[in-house]
Amino acid sequence: MSNNSSTNPNEVYAALKLIEQLYKDGMLPRHIYKNILLEYAEPVWLKDFVDEIGTRSEE
Repeated sequence: MSNNSSTNPNEVYAALKLIEQLYKDGMLPRHIYKNILLEYAEPVWLKDFVDEIGTRSEE
């Protein structure tokens, strides 16, 4: 949440899960999904999403 530290972390996480579903449904390109996660996800959350974008294997 580098953009706004006053944002509720639970709301951000929920929004990321909705965005994840758009990606899984093929409505969001991988590179956009990955950029959104890298911008808004807390580091401890990435484990919940990282398998979807393949970051773990790329590091």
